[in-house]
This record gives sequence, C-alpha cells and structure tokens, in this order.
Amino acid sequence: MKKPLLSEMTLREKIGQCLLPYQWDIHCIKGEGGKLTVKTDEEVKALLEKEQFGSFWAEQVAIQNVKLTDLAEEWGNKRPAADQKEFMQEQGDMLKIPALNAGDAETGCGHVFSDCSRTPRALAIGATDSEELAYEVGACIAKEYRCGGINWLWSPVVDIHNRFCATGIGRSFAPDNADRMIALANAQIKGIQDSGVAATAKHFPGGDRYEYRDAHFCKTINSSTMEEWWEEQGKIFKGVIDGGVYSIMISHGAFPAADDTKINDSYIPSTLSKKIITDLLKGELGFKGVVITDGIVMGALFSCYPYETLIVELIKAGNDVILGSLPGSGDILEQAVLDGKLSEDRIDDACQRILDMKEKLGLFRDDYRDLPSYTTADITPHTAEICKQVAEQSVTLVRDRKNMLPLKQEEIKNVAIICSTHHDPFFDQLQVVKEEFEKRGAKVHLQRRLTSNEEIKKLSDENDLIVYAAYVDGHRPKGGLALFGEECATYIHAFTSGKEKSLGVSFGYPYLHYDIMENADAFVNSYSPDENSMKAFVSVIYGEIPFVGTSPVDLNCSRRIW
Repeated sequence: MKKPLLSEMTLREKIGQCLLPYQWDIHCIKGEGGKLTVKTDEEVKALLEKEQFGSFWAEQVAIQNVKLTDLAEEWGNKRPAADQKEFMQEQGDMLKIPALNAGDAETGCGHVFSDCSRTPRALAIGATDSEELAYEVGACIAKEYRCGGINWLWSPVVDIHNRFCATGIGRSFAPDNADRMIALANAQIKGIQDSGVAATAKHFPGGDRYEYRDAHFCKTINSSTMEEWWEEQGKIFKGVIDGGVYSIMISHGAFPAADDTKINDSYIPSTLSKKIITDLLKGELGFKGVVITDGIVMGALFSCYPYETLIVELIKAGNDVILGSLPGSGDILEQAVLDGKLSEDRIDDACQRILDMKEKLGLFRDDYRDLPSYTTADITPHTAEICKQVAEQSVTLVRDRKNMLPLKQEEIKNVAIICSTHHDPFFDQLQVVKEEFEKRGAKVHLQRRLTSNEEIKKLSDENDLIVYAAYVDGHRPKGGLALFGEECATYIHAFTSGKEKSLGVSFGYPYLHYDIMENADAFVNSYSPDENSMKAFVSVIYGEIPFVGTSPVDLNCSRRIW
C-alpha cells in the first residue's frame, strides 16, 4: 500500500496512530479484584477496527483462544518468534494502516521468545569500549526481534544517573563519560536501524548525579541547571539526534530548570511539559522523529490527573505516541479536538511523524509482510558469538593489591564460593562458575552466606581460593541497590580468615567493591550473571585471556557519594 496522506485520513484514524495499548487491555477485561476475563474474537476485532491503533506493545505475549482457567499460566509464557509474528500480523490485518510492533529488549529478546537470545547489559558493552560490538549487539537484537514481527525497539538507554539509582545502573553504556556514551549509543542505534528496526533513545531529558529514586513508584527530579544539562545530558541527546535515532522516549521525571510548573505542589513530569518536549526537544534540539511517553501507568505520572485529562495533556505537551493508552482513549481525544481543548494540528504533527517513521522502516512496501527472509536459527549462532566476545572483553580488574592474579592452576585444588544476593536465581546461575573451576581440576564448595568467623576460618583452612560472588541489580528485587540483612551480615565475617586467598567479584552492580567489599584485596567486575560472563570471569582470573575491560563508571566512589 502507499503511504497515507493526512488529507485522506479521518480525525479518528489520525488519533489512532498516537495510541499504543498493552496487549492485556486489548484481549482481556479486568473485573473486581483484578480478575481478568478473555474477550471473544469478535470483541477484539470490534475494538481494533474502531480504535485503529498505530502501535502495539508486541513483546507482551498476547492471549489467543486461551481459556480463563489457563490465563494465569499462559500469560507471559514464551513462544517461538515465528508464532508471535503470525499473531501480530493477524492482529494488524484488522487495521487500515500497518502497525508498529514495539518491544523493550535492552538485553535481548530471549525473555520474550523461546528461540531467541539474551544479550549483555549496556554497562558490559561500555566496558569493552567497542563501537563494533555495540553495533553488532544492536543488530543481533533487532534481527531476532524482526523474526517475531517486532519493528520498534525501545533502546538504548542514554541516561546519566546517580550510582544508587535502581532504574539506571547497568542500563547505560558509560554514564560518567558523555563522549563515550554518544559513540557507543550511536553505534548501537545504527546496528538496530540498519536491521530494519526503529531505535529509541531514552529517557529524555535524562538523569542527574543526585536523584536515586525510582519513577515506577514516585516522582523524581533532575536537579541540573540548564548549563550543567547542556554540558552532559543535553550533549548526549544532541549527539544521538544528530546520529539519526528515529524515536525518543520521555521520562516522567521533572526537570525544573527547563520547566518549574507545578501540579499538586510538585514539579511537572517531563511527559506533561510542553516546554521540555515541544520547546526543548523538538525546538532547540531539532528532533524530527517520533516522541513516545514512558509507560503512563508509572507512579510518577498517573497520580497527576484523572485519566481523561491526562491523555489529552500528554498529546498537548508534544508526545506523539502514548505508551499504555487505555481502550476508549480515542473517544477522549476526539472529543477534546471537537471541543477545542486540543488542536487538530497537534494531532496532524504527531500522526505525520509516525507515518514518516513507518515509511523509513518499509511498512508501506508490498512485500513487507514477508520480511525478513531469515529465521531465528539463522541469527542466534552469530548472537551467541557476539555475546561471548562482549563478555570476554568487558571483565574489568578493579584492583589486585597483592598481585594475586592470574591464578596458577596447579596451586588451586580446592575452591569455596560464597554467594551474596537477594535474587535467589543467582545462586543457581553460579553453578556455571563452579563447573568452570571443576573443568580446571578444582574441587568446589558453593554456599549461600556466612554466619560466623569460625565458619570462614574452616573454609579458609580447607580451600586454596575463596571467591565472594555477589549480585545486586535494579529490580532484582525491587528496592535499593544494596546487600542488607543476612546477606550484608556475611561481610562481618568475610576476610577475617583467608584474606590473602580471597577474591571478590560482582556480576551486576559495579560499586560493590566499595560499598561492601573494600576488604577484598583483589576484585573483579563482570557486569552480568549470564553464562558467558561467568565463563569469561574464570578464564580471565586464570590468565587464559587478558583483562581488557575498562570501567564504564567512575570507581572512585569516595568522591562520588551522591
């Protein structure tokens, strides 16, 4: 089909392009107590034909012919990418204009599709300082996503952040170096967009060095002055805009230096600020692409207005796509235009930007439905090789005060691994580290936590190496970035015996060397608990491959408490 002209579209069709619903709101009805019932095929068809949504959150596994009793088990289960592509095409066939199918795969789409890959976190890519690898990871994610019918990726994250910010750590390439961030982000954006998927830089206007709170739960504030913002976070966004990123996601955090308007005695979220979106992003920075909100159900935004007001104010502020818009939003926006509360010119601007991005992606090509020509089986072997390269090139030696490394294999006969985490699956993941030591001839004891000085004394007497393996990461579980309770108590006893044979390693949060393991004379950052990173960690400490990772964050925490 040819690209539609605004003059050929009804007001309602143009509004539909601005709406991006969750799959459960398309396919389910929420009743009392949050109980979900599945809509009939006829109800779904009627909704889609009426609303003419421009986009879908396609990585949410959609309900199709699922009995109510199976709903809890089926929702969120993985399916092969090809099955999801077929489903998304069937859903899109009910629309007049091809849909953007979006996903949030910062670390690959293996969490969505059963036959796809998980990829390293951005911080690991930052540690490699390799634009080539950043490009390749982006291309791999995009190609695997296309096998599932997804053509819009909400990545990369280009925020700077406070080191305690749970939603920031690990998600940015080099949050302490604007130039490094721009180079790696643009490389990944090019990899994504060369593969036929729209990339998204997020979350404008970005973070600062002081805010550590989580916008999922409460309002947050970027306290930078405009001068500070332009020197760092503004520079980064200007860099990726100049680099050609197709879309930008807006943060719910406030930015008083750009807009000090208050709603309910709190600074206005960026998603509701015309000064931030229309004047700063689209005006001063000259962004011509698609602007999308972050999910609108987050606590930092949803409490500002009743939904009927919120949805109108989001479009008025300059957002082009509303992520998480509810069924019925089209009626609200149409009435707002008819009542003069929202200009049709604003709808036209948003719609045109969306249509232009769809054209860039080839959605109006007659053969688009049959693309890509490859399958996940063609792509995943290359993804695996790229992930292995990132893992091996990212492992970073934080310190080695006593020249403990590399280990001498003939001297390491018995190894004790002490696991510290609040994310229970990490203990099982450490089996990979255990097996890697065993392959090198060591007998390995793996346990969770320490409880006494006597316990570590016994372990020290019985082992040639003690590895303190820790994992802390954002939303693993939700809350602050720290070890606490029994997990923290381990470090009352750690290093009281066997310090000379002890090695600390973090497979996530890169500041544990300072926060909890300053007593470790040797410490390594490996950034991710995936299999490749764990194998690379063991290879590096044995000297089989060199330490080449460079820290993507400033590790001198004593001068960066906030």
